Amino acid sequence: MFSKEEQQEQLYFNKVKVFLNDEIERLKDLIVTYKARVKAQGEKFNEDNPNGGMYAGIELTELHYEMENQMQEIENAHYDISFYEKLINSPYFARVDFTPNRTGRKQEIYIGLKTLQEHDTYNTLVCDWRAPIASLFYDDFNSSDAYFNAPSGVIEGKLTLKRQYKFQNGELKGFVNSDIKIDDDILRDVLGENTHEHLRVIVNSIQREQNKAIRYSDSKNLIVYGPAGSGKTSVGFHRIAYLLYRNRKELISSEIVMFSNNDIFSSYVADIIPELGEMPINYSSFYNIFKAELSEYSVLDYYDLANSLINEDNLRKKSAILKYDEKFIDYLKVHAENYLPQFNDVTLFDEIIISKDDILDRYVSDSENSPSARAERLVSFVNGVIDEYFMEHKEEIYEIIDLETSIDEDTAKLYKMKRRELKHNVGRALKASVLADPVKIYVNILENYINTVGKNDDVLKLTKENLEKRVLDFPDALGIVFTKCVMGESAILNGVKHILIDEAQDLSLLQHRIILTMFPKAKYTLLLDTNQAINPEINSVSVERLAELYNANSLYLNRSYRSTEEINKLALTLLPKEKEYDIFTRNGEDVQYKKGESDFKETIKEYSKKSPSVAIITKTIEEARELHKELIKEIPGIRLCDNKSCVLSEAPIIMPLVLTKGLEFDSVIVFNKNKEFSGENNKPYLYMAVTRALHRLTISEM
Repeated sequence: MFSKEEQQEQLYFNKVKVFLNDEIERLKDLIVTYKARVKAQGEKFNEDNPNGGMYAGIELTELHYEMENQMQEIENAHYDISFYEKLINSPYFARVDFTPNRTGRKQEIYIGLKTLQEHDTYNTLVCDWRAPIASLFYDDFNSSDAYFNAPSGVIEGKLTLKRQYKFQNGELKGFVNSDIKIDDDILRDVLGENTHEHLRVIVNSIQREQNKAIRYSDSKNLIVYGPAGSGKTSVGFHRIAYLLYRNRKELISSEIVMFSNNDIFSSYVADIIPELGEMPINYSSFYNIFKAELSEYSVLDYYDLANSLINEDNLRKKSAILKYDEKFIDYLKVHAENYLPQFNDVTLFDEIIISKDDILDRYVSDSENSPSARAERLVSFVNGVIDEYFMEHKEEIYEIIDLETSIDEDTAKLYKMKRRELKHNVGRALKASVLADPVKIYVNILENYINTVGKNDDVLKLTKENLEKRVLDFPDALGIVFTKCVMGESAILNGVKHILIDEAQDLSLLQHRIILTMFPKAKYTLLLDTNQAINPEINSVSVERLAELYNANSLYLNRSYRSTEEINKLALTLLPKEKEYDIFTRNGEDVQYKKGESDFKETIKEYSKKSPSVAIITKTIEEARELHKELIKEIPGIRLCDNKSCVLSEAPIIMPLVLTKGLEFDSVIVFNKNKEFSGENNKPYLYMAVTRALHRLTISEM
């Protein structure tokens, strides 16, 4: 027998479902109407304009604009239908009852992924989780006194109810009331589910500190940092959805870019923003920048470098340390900024028309930033000097031409040819000097720097050997792009208004400075965990340095929610005492320690039956490839993920450590061959591996 309250909640759920079904039908009718309009407009245009000449330009523009708008409305309607069909199963997740002091009237506010409002009465059935009043659900209040920040100011009142709902297969299964915070049982339920889905949408379990980061509205940029599993990435995406909601008139999804070194991770999280009710954002990496800026070269990718460093390739390590060092970056910037082209005197018949010093003076005095524009202006100036010289010395030039040629040739014609030929050759030479190859400039600056600091000839030799093969190591590619940025030769993307950088600790200082140069009008949200830096001694940038660089405030998330208590306790033993963090208590299976090949293979099979996602993590890419060749014979369907190819699926997957950053799996097996993950020096690597696990973890020695 249902209680009166349960019956009321069921009635409300039914009411919202009816609204959603009606809304879906309304949108379908709208699509039919818009399609008919577009078709009719196209037919009318063909009838009125059979030969393409009856419509004026402005009429064509208006017609095209109107049809384009209607096609966009059709696309939006399809998107909304798809989203509403998902909402029917779980249209809201929470409710708060709030009585504002100024009105004294209680409001029952249901909170979900999207605002649902009746068209005739404008009655709000469900409030968007990003709305100011919805913050009442996420913030903790020690008593019934509560408030939220509305556009009109702070609204104070009494919070008399906070309720959470559980839906399953489109049915209301129950609800729980909580006085001051999101109920831990609900949170445990959310975190405890085995899932084959990628990163979770966490709107129904956002914690107070996460909510603060999501709704951060200061004019400064934001850095969110914390341990593995603290929800940084989820917070980052929810923040993007919040910004799109709050700044609807100033910001659209296509103006937002997420930056990551890991293309696998980008595909892993691509559905998060659409699941939050927004159009997809853009995803980019430095590989995209390299394709645009260094198209003639092959660039060794970031994970190839990271893998080499894990494999203790000392020469590449030495090279990366030198090229990522802030002293070299500053040296590179100063010398690229002060780079001066090498010019030659412009001469005719051994007479100097304009000296190289005069050309250089003219070049230096030009305030234009664009090298191509400066080159054109310089060519135009020198051409003017040449024209003036030819006019002033016409008789002398005629005499020389007559002496050098047969008597029957047209002197005036040869005079013009000589002037045209000189201007052509000088123009090519000037442009070649001004638009000098940034690769050569970078290498020259690097060579000068190495000669200054000494003991790095082997680094220079490696760099030049790669260049002969048209290959660039990752740090060199960054150095050349940075050189282009400083010289004003790189693309400047003013259309990007917000950038989300995930795993920001794995981007070198050089990468951060390139991003800031190429996207000068963007605001930034950075997510990082310095404990997970792949090579901290080479490219790690501190939170304090990033805050200074980006003019940002920082928020620390001190609690980890991803893994069970058993897994988190192991993770904590791998960190220095001063870097320990709080863990959310969610009990699970004990961490397993296995030895031998047979136990290892049995664990894979056992986990495959229990878990939708299983990862076997190796230390290196080469090891992952070898292990896959061996296991595919006994475990059909087991997949390999390396830097050449990677598709995440429900089948067990073998991955090298460097590719697991940002990912999470229900079950993880750490392949500790020859104790490669053991010992003090390998604690950071083991920490990264074990914190990928949500529910089950085995460390398998071979």
